[in-house]
Amino acid sequence: MEKQSITTAQQFDEKRFTKINIIKTTRSVAFMLNFLPGQHMKPHNHPDRELYLHVVEGNGTFSINGEDLEVKTGDVVLCGADEQIGFINTSEDRVSIYATMTKLNNAIK
Repeated sequence: MEKQSITTAQQFDEKRFTKINIIKTTRSVAFMLNFLPGQHMKPHNHPDRELYLHVVEGNGTFSINGEDLEVKTGDVVLCGADEQIGFINTSEDRVSIYATMTKLNNAIK
């Protein structure tokens, strides 16, 4: 068993968005993405992994396979292994997104 607090992972940097790992195992990782206004994450994918994203604070826009998806505090998004995902903080406030990424069964070796 391991216990951590997501609030300690809400760390922001004026230069770029931050990704702070909270708990990591051989099959999965829980982490926080933190964005100040205007900061963004370029579209990318995670082969053989599912990604759940929970907007803990703020709002902004995900780009999933080139399609914009507006999100706000409390929203949860599932991104499959074959989907390209990016994000931009389009608001005037900071944004924190709690994420869990898990290897799919066929990817476990």
